[in-house]
Amino acid sequence: MWRLFAWSVGVGAVLALLALAGAYFARDNLIRYTLNPGQSFELLPAPFAPEYSRSDTWAVLPTDPMKKVDVFFITPTLYFSSAHWNAPIDNSAVEQRIQSVILPIYAAPFSSSANLFLPRYRQAAPYSFMSSSEDGRKARELAYHDVKAAFDNFLADRNEGRPFIVAGYGQGALYGLRLLSEMPKNKHSQLIAAYLIDAPLPVDTIKALTPDIPLCAASDLTGCIIAWHVSRQGGRGDMATQNALVWRPGGGFEVTRSRPLACVNPLTWTISGRAGGKDMNLGGAELDPNSPSGINIIHNATGADCWNGLLFIDIDPDPLFFWTGPRYEALFPSRVNPFYSDIRANVQSRIESYLAQASLPAPPKSGDAPDRDDR
Repeated sequence: MWRLFAWSVGVGAVLALLALAGAYFARDNLIRYTLNPGQSFELLPAPFAPEYSRSDTWAVLPTDPMKKVDVFFITPTLYFSSAHWNAPIDNSAVEQRIQSVILPIYAAPFSSSANLFLPRYRQAAPYSFMSSSEDGRKARELAYHDVKAAFDNFLADRNEGRPFIVAGYGQGALYGLRLLSEMPKNKHSQLIAAYLIDAPLPVDTIKALTPDIPLCAASDLTGCIIAWHVSRQGGRGDMATQNALVWRPGGGFEVTRSRPLACVNPLTWTISGRAGGKDMNLGGAELDPNSPSGINIIHNATGADCWNGLLFIDIDPDPLFFWTGPRYEALFPSRVNPFYSDIRANVQSRIESYLAQASLPAPPKSGDAPDRDDR
């Protein structure tokens, strides 16, 4: 009897292991199924729209900005649910992730040198980026509508004419690019730089949408865009290079379809160009709840090499949403920011460059002759 029992237990254990292995290798499909809202965008009522004149619609809002520069920061995907196509701005899990993940590891390199303005918005749910359906497109449009409303409020009532940085990760970077394309012309001179990170942004899309705001080709240039999309060595890049939806000039969306993606190397701060070795890395940061700052600095964390529009790194950071598989892991922020200290130093460098240029005397107007003594 005991042999039959032992045999049954052994078979059950083997079947359980096989089931777990099957679930592991099929986890991309399982996650895609799990995160599908299951109803159309119109049938799932959208959460209430935020009113950005109210302070409670901002996750971070400096009450007394003391720094000379502002940063408008747009968060990545932090809503891991199928309950809505767009996240409610009062979702407690999203708020917890803003406080415990975004502020210490992603926003801190910017807020160390600038006043941080971080709006809550009805971000598109993850399934919106796993499908090219019309529902997902509408979810992104709704999310952008919130970000644009927050940015308009920031410029009109909160910025007070200070120079500013636009920073966005993941879907936040996608919205950041469109913000730049629709930004009033009279605000262009206030833009220090835009950091649009971990979103696949084709070079030709950037040129078409923001012809007056080029990619940054050097570490101290201002009025330009820094963009890259990380891929680990041996990782899957087809989602970004082939199937990602980006803004179409003139309206709507189009697919990346092997078009060259923008890649400003965060170690060399050049467009594509040579690779940067680990010795150039000033320090990555990983989440550490036992640290007073919430992070642990990793010196010489990784090298970086722009190749075929993707930024290849040496490490394999764990995505915050740990159930995801290799196809979709880039949709979620990581527990590691591999260029934390590099971004912080570069932000400070561009701010100093901008302020130095702003302090220079204005050049003479065309046709004005310089003062001289002709006697």
